[in-house]
Amino acid sequence: MKSLLKMTLISGAIVLALTGCDDKKTETKSQPQPATEVTTAANDQQQNSNVEYDQKAEAYAIGVSMGTNLRENLEYNKIILDHNQISKGFSDALANKSQYKEDQIKTILKGLNERLEKEAAESFEADKAASIKAGDQFRKEFAAKSDVKKTDSGLLYQIIDEGKGAHPTNNDTVIVHYVGTLVDGQKFDSSYDRGEAATFPLNSVIKGYKEGLQLIGVGGKIKLVIPPELAYGDEKMPSFDGKAEIPPASTLVFEVELLGIDNQNESSSNNQ
Repeated sequence: MKSLLKMTLISGAIVLALTGCDDKKTETKSQPQPATEVTTAANDQQQNSNVEYDQKAEAYAIGVSMGTNLRENLEYNKIILDHNQISKGFSDALANKSQYKEDQIKTILKGLNERLEKEAAESFEADKAASIKAGDQFRKEFAAKSDVKKTDSGLLYQIIDEGKGAHPTNNDTVIVHYVGTLVDGQKFDSSYDRGEAATFPLNSVIKGYKEGLQLIGVGGKIKLVIPPELAYGDEKMPSFDGKAEIPPASTLVFEVELLGIDNQNESSSNNQ
């Protein structure tokens, strides 16, 4: 709902900006102009036979832009509203023929906001409960494997390759290839898919990832199963690059290759 309100403000800003431009144009026309400029402007207007078409295209483009923003926000927030009624309300407002008075509109929108907040809270709790159940089951099954170990923090890990190089420390910048999935196998991130390794300070990532990567040396590979409290907790992370979003209270699964420790970090370079 916050993103919907933000979109509304942005749309309002566009309208105000356009109104401001019109005001400035009116003020400019009222000021004396050099004769040569007036003549040139008149000639340009006569030569341009598509002025009416351009104005229609500009108006249509504004409508498409606002409609696209609204549609994307409704879809992202999983809000279902009658598109025909939205179009009618928009048209009626432009024609100053609204079926409702201003105080009625405010009451209706307040009720809509309350309904959406309630639905969002219910959906959040349902997603959280499902994530907790699936995560608990996945970690239980993974922990039962003979080569899987568990740290005091609750991190589960399986070392695929120890690696022969130095182990990174909390303050190092690491170079890695990795893939991150949910417990159902949906991929939410992958450096392999981007076609290039990732480089970042180790202390900038989630706790489970940071702790787990220090368990192997350069050249090593590890599988991490990270409980919610060592990942994003109850926070919902949006999708990007067409991959899965991360629901609240998700257990995350990473397979990580430690390719190197950035040589800009002097202490790490000395350890290699």
